[in-house]
Amino acid sequence: MCKKLRDLLAVIGLILCGLLPQAYAGNLAKGDIERMVDYFYGVGEILPDLPVYPLFVKDAAQPEAKPELRAYVFETIDFAPARGYSGKPINLLIIMDLSGNFLKVRLLDHKEPLFLDSAGTLKLERFAAQYKGLSTRHTVEIGPYNDPGLRDEQVAHVKGVQQGTISVKAINRAIVHAAAAVATARLKTGAEDSPVAMSREAKDVKELREPRDLKDPKDPRPVLAADDSKAAATARAAAETAESRVPAAEKKNEVTTPAPSLAQAGPASAGRTGPVTPVGESVAATASATESALAQPVEESAASPSAVLPSNPSAAPTASSTDMQDWIDAWQSRSPHILILLSGLTVLSIGLIAQRRLSASPKRLRSLRTVYLLFTLGFIGWTAQGQLTIVNLTAALESLSSGGDLGFLMNDPMTIILWLFVGVTLLVWGRGTFCGWLCPFGALQELISLLANAIGKKQRRLRAALDARLKGLKYLILAVLIVSLYASPPLAELLVEIEPFKTAISLYFMRDWPYVAWAVFCLLLSVFVYRGYCRYICPLGAALASVGFLRVWSWIPRRQECGTPCQTCRHRCEYQAISPAGPINYRECFQCLDCVSIYQDEQRCFPLIRLRTAERAVIKP
Repeated sequence: MCKKLRDLLAVIGLILCGLLPQAYAGNLAKGDIERMVDYFYGVGEILPDLPVYPLFVKDAAQPEAKPELRAYVFETIDFAPARGYSGKPINLLIIMDLSGNFLKVRLLDHKEPLFLDSAGTLKLERFAAQYKGLSTRHTVEIGPYNDPGLRDEQVAHVKGVQQGTISVKAINRAIVHAAAAVATARLKTGAEDSPVAMSREAKDVKELREPRDLKDPKDPRPVLAADDSKAAATARAAAETAESRVPAAEKKNEVTTPAPSLAQAGPASAGRTGPVTPVGESVAATASATESALAQPVEESAASPSAVLPSNPSAAPTASSTDMQDWIDAWQSRSPHILILLSGLTVLSIGLIAQRRLSASPKRLRSLRTVYLLFTLGFIGWTAQGQLTIVNLTAALESLSSGGDLGFLMNDPMTIILWLFVGVTLLVWGRGTFCGWLCPFGALQELISLLANAIGKKQRRLRAALDARLKGLKYLILAVLIVSLYASPPLAELLVEIEPFKTAISLYFMRDWPYVAWAVFCLLLSVFVYRGYCRYICPLGAALASVGFLRVWSWIPRRQECGTPCQTCRHRCEYQAISPAGPINYRECFQCLDCVSIYQDEQRCFPLIRLRTAERAVIKP
């Protein structure tokens, strides 16, 4: 009992280290902005009420004239810290003109685990750059990575990124929400009229062009929600602050300029951001003749459409309902994979419940286990991309510690289903269900070991003392990783690379050579030491083993003779998870069922052999 309490306190302590509060904010200074914008722009001082820099252009024909306000530049992380697969916000630089056109969108920072190298970062940069030239009047649809990227005055198709569904969705959400917050915060009419368009996942281009919930069917403008998003809440507070700081005398001379409100992000697989109508923005400020001037009064452009607010804002869907619809659509798009996965998990559950029947024949057990490992590697890993990883856990801790939620995970149904299944089986059987049956990289290691055995190469069995010390290494790696999430995020990003799952499973070994070399080393290790990476290095395995005290069932059958005098199961256990005294170390058990098979085998189980011999002696005349 004391040992279980100690384990519980250790796990709680590590989790609390990861949940220490973290804050994210833009860190670009005016000088940084000046180096990133085009040379003809003059960067003004940051606005007093918003982390936004105005951009001015001088008239070359009238050098003494006041610079003209042309655009705003800002970082998305200040308004919409949208989280990707890593659980950390993605930050972009946006230059948006006074009509809601994106003049430039540049990726500044990300921690997406599949795209940390230069080639991966370039993919995300190219995705973000596609928003240049788009406007708030476009319906944006995020297609597959090979989408032709066609666009017209109403609809724009942007190319997605292969294996980057959650990442590109976060980028899209960051761009749209941040631009909406900046535009809405400058409204002259104040917070109550701040529209934020809501979106849902489009089924096809026809549906994109025919928005629902319109008061007038002939009016192509979507219904807008006035008070249903975090962007709108941020915008209202900023607008109220700005309004309170403007003297009454200046308010009389204020001139308005149209500015857009943007739709919320759509899903990455068929993402959609609906068009919205620009609305008026207050641009009252003092004049200056230098490029560092503050905001100038700007005359309204005749080409800009006037503001039109919905007569019935309550008809618009809420942000939560839009997110829910996105999740539903994401799950529906993967329904074939979900059906196959659920079928595979059902088969596994039945087999483990009926473990004695499954393992009654050693040959049948080996054949069925090999087939299931091939299913795990081929379908769960390489096809459905369902490799669970320590990044899932660190991303969850990162998001929760900075005030976020776990909604970003809902866009990956394979991960959600597997984690739910693993969570249940942890309580019933322990870590062995995942590590022994459902880990694609673990399956690959075991299959390599089987191939090595087939050609006569047997794995080496380490001495018990050395084996025990090496098994403690993975817990040390896990502890350092969790602490570094808060103490040293760069170290945490490096430590998660100790998992070769991303290289071998998610990216099919298509990475820079150091990552490939590490993955190959971990696989070759299994030729010499049975599943050496899983037993000694894997931080995810350590995390699952750490909560092993929650297991409620010692499911492996044992006899009084197990350990004394019989040592057959201990010597046959490839994972060295059985002590000389006989008890099973469920933290290190991979649920291979070999010992269950031996337990009922009259040819291998010593107590059964002795019982059979005694029976023969009694029967013998």
